[in-house]
Amino acid sequence: MRRRYRVCCKRSVRISCMTFCIATIAFISIYSHITLLPSDESTKAFVVDENDLEDAKMNPTSNLHLLREDYFNATQLTCRYPTLKIDNPDIWKHLHPVQKSQPDCEKQKNWVYVENGTGVTYYLLAYYFDSTFRLSKEALEKHGPIECAYYPILRSKDDFSAMEGARLFPFVDKTALISDFFRVDCHGKNGSSYSNLHMGIKFDPLLHLRSIRNSMVNIHLEYNILMFGFDSVSRMTFMRFLPKSYSFLIKELGAVVMKGYNIVGDGTRAALLPLLTGKTQRELPEARRGHADAETVDQFPWIWNQFKDSGYVTQWAEDMQFVGTFQYRLKGFRDPPVDHYGRPFYLFAESKKTSKPFCFGSITRFQAMFDWIRNFFDMYPHQPKFSYLFHADYSHNSNDRIPYADNELLGFLQMIKAHGYLDRTMLIIITDHGSRYSSLRNTYQGKLEERLPFMAIRMPLQFQAQYPMIMRNLRFNSRRLTTMFDLHETFEHLLKFHSLVPYRSQSNRSFSLFELVPENRTCANAGIQHHWCACLNWHDLSINQPIIQQFSRVVVDFLNEFVSDHKRDCATLAVLRVNKASQLKGSGDLLKFVNSNNKRVGTSRFGKGPFQWSNNTKFYQIQLETTPGQGQFEVTAEYDLIKKTFDIRKQHLSRINKYGETSACVASKRPEFQDICYCSNSVFHKNTTSNIVVTAE
Repeated sequence: MRRRYRVCCKRSVRISCMTFCIATIAFISIYSHITLLPSDESTKAFVVDENDLEDAKMNPTSNLHLLREDYFNATQLTCRYPTLKIDNPDIWKHLHPVQKSQPDCEKQKNWVYVENGTGVTYYLLAYYFDSTFRLSKEALEKHGPIECAYYPILRSKDDFSAMEGARLFPFVDKTALISDFFRVDCHGKNGSSYSNLHMGIKFDPLLHLRSIRNSMVNIHLEYNILMFGFDSVSRMTFMRFLPKSYSFLIKELGAVVMKGYNIVGDGTRAALLPLLTGKTQRELPEARRGHADAETVDQFPWIWNQFKDSGYVTQWAEDMQFVGTFQYRLKGFRDPPVDHYGRPFYLFAESKKTSKPFCFGSITRFQAMFDWIRNFFDMYPHQPKFSYLFHADYSHNSNDRIPYADNELLGFLQMIKAHGYLDRTMLIIITDHGSRYSSLRNTYQGKLEERLPFMAIRMPLQFQAQYPMIMRNLRFNSRRLTTMFDLHETFEHLLKFHSLVPYRSQSNRSFSLFELVPENRTCANAGIQHHWCACLNWHDLSINQPIIQQFSRVVVDFLNEFVSDHKRDCATLAVLRVNKASQLKGSGDLLKFVNSNNKRVGTSRFGKGPFQWSNNTKFYQIQLETTPGQGQFEVTAEYDLIKKTFDIRKQHLSRINKYGETSACVASKRPEFQDICYCSNSVFHKNTTSNIVVTAE
């Protein structure tokens, strides 16, 4: 009897504690909604790098304190990023931006929307914030009483399938969501109908309690992380095509733009893996599709897992799921990697044919992403949050649609400022790389723009006032060579910010952006292979030189050998023409690789220390076209003057024009061959090339 009494008492205590915690969260949240007013930063003087205005051809305003050239004393930097112009006339010949401010969506406004963080429900003796299904007042007035059926959109067994749950009918106004995503079919009394897909944030009491459970061991800074990313947008392109948003970031938020931010490899995966794991693909367990020993990416050391362990609620999504960063060439996740995971929604939504592919009814899909972020912040007003959404629809195939994003990105930035979301949030607007497959890429500036994407960081004003030396370091670093490895290191720093032990970088190739990046940092020090380094000095050579002709033949031999496992599928390539050639000038500091297997990606590793320039080697770079298929490649290689041989590696090679479906024969079997293989059946069906790019890399 006593034992049963003790068990009952323990259960009662646990239930009481949980109820008390939920009630406390609800009380604090309700009180904050009443007492907290939107932030007013209009009178603040923001400290801004003068170059951030001059590069964008913008005039200063009275609320800015400009940092001049002499403040940064950049003359001693070993790596100096090149000076590029947004109005270069040679570049504009390749740009054809849309003239409309956004794509045409349905004229009839959506009947349904999601409201998060405002409704309050009484449950288990406690109040908590609800996420609710709402019918718009306008729809009710226009169509009379409305009946709706609700279909949850759910993840199926893995990252490659989604499904609809059981139909719920009737689903009435102000009903709590039972899933983050849903399809709805509605009918009005006047005979009108409405069908659409929607995103929201379902209430989960355990996620509300996570920060309380972990509060005793927290040494992190307790700031939210809000990242929003674009695919294939350089820093120059961001300023050209998103001028309103860029101006707001600089003039109204005082964001710091990382002008020396350099890519570390080819494509989206080569950017997001260093950002989210701190490692390159070849340093992580095998997860490539088509390899017998490959496993899912769950085992990677994802940074969002560390944030979860520190009490954070997490969110991640990217559109264009058919070329998902971790699914197109990798095996994806076995289990949902974050608390609110957008992939099932985009799997479902993008499988549906529509005449308006950039819209969900009357709103753009781009705006829907921002609405989902706002839902997330409203659902968890006092829990620390990690949110990263990545948009590719407007920019993956071409930069010409990026102007569609400017007004809505501006509106989102204005909203998060006005509602105080930025008071305790580190905001990062970031891109993975510049345009890779357009005609722009064939120009010298286009090549550099690919290697120099966009990163802007805005810390809360409270942080700026409390930690002026850290802000000084961040501003100095904006003119120095930085990478995604450094941003990952900054997250590690945030998680240990209040540790009693001074923070030290986890890797010798990365620095927290809160620390001062050394002036003498080189691409070699930063883990950037010389093929991708924007600091190096190349000079042009005649394409008719014998060494360049030899180089071109060796490149084609390498390409054919690389796909030799599927030589029945892939046509044998030959040199069609050499377009450009150059040689590395001077005794620059380069990367050294050891233990390389030249045929396969992922077997090279970094040697320690900078490359020691040898009188016996030279470095060449070439742009050439192959036949059949007119594939265009850019390759960097080391030439041994004694052995008279070129050392060619896959990680030093770029495909610089679209390959569409000409490599479809290896797409599912060996996706890493797609940028090289020209399918033999395409030789006889030359019109099969699609306008849709199937590479997310």
